[in-house]
Amino acid sequence: MEKPGDHATESSETIPHKSNDLENTNHPDESEHQSHNNDQTETATTPESESSQLSLPQVMEAVDDFIQSLSSSTDPLQEIPPAVEPFPETVDSLVSKMESSGLGRDESEDSAFIDAVNRISISVIRLRELNLDSTPVSSWLNRASSVQHRAVSLLDEEFRHLLDRSRENKKKNGDGYNHDHSSNSTHEPDQTGLHENEPKETFPPESIATLKKIAGAMISAGYESECCMSYETSRRHAFKEELSEIGSDGINVEDVQRIPWESLQGEIASWISIVRRCSSVFFPGEISLCSTVFPEQDHSPIRKRLFTGLVSAVTIRFLDFSGAVVLTKRSSEKLFKFLDMYETLRDLIPAVEESDSDLIQEIKLSQTRLGEAAVTIFGELENSIKTDIGRTPVPSGAVHPLTRYTMNYLKYACEYKDTLDQVFQHYEKAETDETEPEPERNQREDDEEYKTSAFARQMIRVMELLDANLEVKSGLYRDPSLRSIFLMNNGRYILQKIKGSTEIRDLMGQAWTRKRSTELRQYHKSYQRETWGKVLQCMNQEGLQVNGKISKTALKERFKIFNNMFDEIHKTQSTWIVSDEQMQSELRVSIAALVIPAYRSFFGRYKQHIDSGRHTDKYVKYQPEDIESVIDDLFDGNPASMGRKRT
Repeated sequence: MEKPGDHATESSETIPHKSNDLENTNHPDESEHQSHNNDQTETATTPESESSQLSLPQVMEAVDDFIQSLSSSTDPLQEIPPAVEPFPETVDSLVSKMESSGLGRDESEDSAFIDAVNRISISVIRLRELNLDSTPVSSWLNRASSVQHRAVSLLDEEFRHLLDRSRENKKKNGDGYNHDHSSNSTHEPDQTGLHENEPKETFPPESIATLKKIAGAMISAGYESECCMSYETSRRHAFKEELSEIGSDGINVEDVQRIPWESLQGEIASWISIVRRCSSVFFPGEISLCSTVFPEQDHSPIRKRLFTGLVSAVTIRFLDFSGAVVLTKRSSEKLFKFLDMYETLRDLIPAVEESDSDLIQEIKLSQTRLGEAAVTIFGELENSIKTDIGRTPVPSGAVHPLTRYTMNYLKYACEYKDTLDQVFQHYEKAETDETEPEPERNQREDDEEYKTSAFARQMIRVMELLDANLEVKSGLYRDPSLRSIFLMNNGRYILQKIKGSTEIRDLMGQAWTRKRSTELRQYHKSYQRETWGKVLQCMNQEGLQVNGKISKTALKERFKIFNNMFDEIHKTQSTWIVSDEQMQSELRVSIAALVIPAYRSFFGRYKQHIDSGRHTDKYVKYQPEDIESVIDDLFDGNPASMGRKRT
């Protein structure tokens, strides 16, 4: 492209004289000007020679006045003011200077140059709008347009150079979006005031200022598409390099359906890490940079278009992976990875809120699909409880594997309680919107049941199903006492899991916990009644007297029955398991408090009646002190040794 004004060599502080060649080219009335000049002496001062002595700020002021006059004057413009006439050559001289030195090195020179380009652009635009047919004006407009194009081309080149330089510096320094990697993790905000979503440290403030001015100048000059193309091309390359460095190229959507779950979990972990990095660092960094370079209010559509173009392609790729994972076979162990992905997409939405609404809707749709999958998987927990109908009782009345699995699963699930509540709320709303008229829906939501959270209602349903299942399983035990021990073991395990988890306890509420404690006390009482009620009957006084005297035969039989019962209980219940140490201790203490005083009283009152006879040990097998030792053998899960009996 021909560069008018290449001849200009004077300082940008003054307006250079036009060369004869340029005057001959652009001024048909050259002879008239030449004749006029010849009539003057060397020291004579013409208007043009006066203008050549003006400083650059004075020229700028003259151009400002000229631009203002174009807007306010009603008379057609016939010629360019003398002070403005050489302005294209002034700008052309500045372009030549900037081509050799480049922008971004002296802020004041950059500002002066860009201000000059802005003025020549406005002048060109206003004159074109006026559509004047004056020859001097048309000649000046042609010169100014040519210089403007050359100047904007230089700006475009410098714009791309400044953007690309940051990428090169980043490679050289190993820097990222964060200002200070030493004090900030990926997910934690910088507390020092330098936030990780600000533009890169490799963009010095003076470069940012220059980029902003160049963008404004190019857009004002009518070169918006060229400016945006340069910006988007450079940032797309930079963004691709950033993602490549953190491993985004390793995620292959096509492999999702083929690889085993164990391997897929690693892919999901990488996906989560990369998306979170984009949410917390890359995307905020891009919108911050974009907003800094294109800050004006009327640049909002430009910012949205550029940001959407940068983030949409990678985001859609993220969503494709999410969609492929959702289509894998559902199983209970996948719930928590699905919830992690759900939360990751939920956190991504604020990071792209400046983008096109269609992209946000795509993210929300993928998030909804993950939520629906999570609801389905959680529903499988209910089905597994309903269908667990094993006919073999757990040995020794221990905690059932179903109880352990369910409670551990719920405890882990409650770490996601806010997310699960959001998921179930969305699911319930979608279901009821389809099936219930609005009046019924409003009435249902006023019920006490629905004053709890959606996930809490789901938890209560699971607990009710588990209780019902355990009740059925307790019926597999023929011994009523062992049935009570089984229910106590499982009830205690459930209660301890709830008490040990603030999340579950808050969800279930104090009323439910109190009810569970009451049920445990009832199981305890049932056990005592079934096991020790008959033992206590052996130690009452009824049937021991005949004609007002103690019957030794009846008394011996009574001691014999007690011994047999106590031996059987010891033999059997020492193999039973009470895994909770506190409950085991509570049971032993309560049994001792019930049995020992009764036996000591019975023993003290009637032992003397059989001491005088032979084979006393055959009938009085236990001393009162022995009873406590035997009770301490109960619920250990091992056959008890009778060797601890005191003699």
